[in-house]
Amino acid sequence: MKQVNIELISNPKQAEFFITSLAAAQRKNAYKFLHYGGAIRGGKTFVTLAILIRLCEIFPRSRWHIIRKDFPSLQKNTIPSFEKIVLGSQNWKFNRASSNYYAYNRKGSRIYFISENISRDPFLNSFLGFETNGFFLEQVEELSEKVWQKAIERLGSWYLPKMPRGLIFTTFNPTQTWIKEKVYEPYIENKLPPDTFFMRALPTDSKYVSEDQYTGWKSLSERYYKQFIEGDWTDFDGAEGRWLFAFSENKNVANVEWLPNEITHLSFDFNRNPIVCSAWQYVDDVIRCPRVIKLKDSTIYRLCQQIEQCFPNAIFFVTGDASGAVPTTISNLNNFEVIKNYFRLSQNQMKVSRSNPRLEFSRMFCNTMFEQVNILIDKENAAPLIYDAKNVKAKSDNTIVKDNRNIESQQADTLDTMRYAFHAFFKDFVRTIES
Repeated sequence: MKQVNIELISNPKQAEFFITSLAAAQRKNAYKFLHYGGAIRGGKTFVTLAILIRLCEIFPRSRWHIIRKDFPSLQKNTIPSFEKIVLGSQNWKFNRASSNYYAYNRKGSRIYFISENISRDPFLNSFLGFETNGFFLEQVEELSEKVWQKAIERLGSWYLPKMPRGLIFTTFNPTQTWIKEKVYEPYIENKLPPDTFFMRALPTDSKYVSEDQYTGWKSLSERYYKQFIEGDWTDFDGAEGRWLFAFSENKNVANVEWLPNEITHLSFDFNRNPIVCSAWQYVDDVIRCPRVIKLKDSTIYRLCQQIEQCFPNAIFFVTGDASGAVPTTISNLNNFEVIKNYFRLSQNQMKVSRSNPRLEFSRMFCNTMFEQVNILIDKENAAPLIYDAKNVKAKSDNTIVKDNRNIESQQADTLDTMRYAFHAFFKDFVRTIES
């Protein structure tokens, strides 16, 4: 029967983390909490999955739970990484029901893939009754501190004749969330408790990072290069810094005329108050925003009429908030269908995504765009976007501060239309990363 072979010789840090973790499970050291954190592409996820696979062999019928913030993240990143490791092995099989997704081996051990989904389950009631030997909290900076507490509560609750020590593994990138205070700062101050192990990761630790990847990373905003490539934990933004920190009035604001002979890209946000559309053109290597239309207490039909007046006989391409693809209560048509019919657009002119870009990744992408690409916004006709660029604040997790939607600076509707436009129409202008 073909077994899983794991090569760790090329990355000494991975090897040390692997050996330390197996020793911890067998109570040969004092560690219960093992953290692998730092820059991207340091091999954090790979080695932790390899550890769980090995523990399933050492401890028959053991159970381990891998947690990420949502199931799409597991499907896109964690599960494919796991499958690469066990590829070709006859020892591993899968139960792929989304509500009960796990891998199991011939010794009866299981590795479950679970989403936190705290927005749907704020008290994490789904974790009640978990029986497990340990957890892997992947990209723990994206998880709430509540899930950490739940993991501690349920640790070692699956009883076996041959019992491993209950362990919690985490991986994370430099962040300003709770894990910095819990792990990184005590590590720097040499104050980690005896039951906690921390390994720092950098891309330079892995021989598999290519020159092409390093070349691509050089296009990142300096702030993100330091954070994700150099592993810098500095709080670059301070307390609730600007979400679009790379925007500069001197560099990015001008008199920008609409050019009727060029393609006009429209990006929508469908809140009733206000409903917003921003217009974009790409001419002579410049991304231009000649106008933002922002209407209060209005409808998509009224907004289309306004657009037609501002941009007569234009050639449009359309994107916007993914929620616009949901049928309205007053008609069988959704907002995008109304727009498509109003302007008599083809399906190829509709660039509609099934979901909106994640704010934390979108922030990195948009700021890199403003650092690397020539972007001009009209001083008068696109003033709402300039206002958002100057005033919308970011939380420590890179999402937008929206504690009070009645405050203009915290609505960010116009900023959202810019995000949708950049991701839909200009996503290939810079190379960036997504954790």
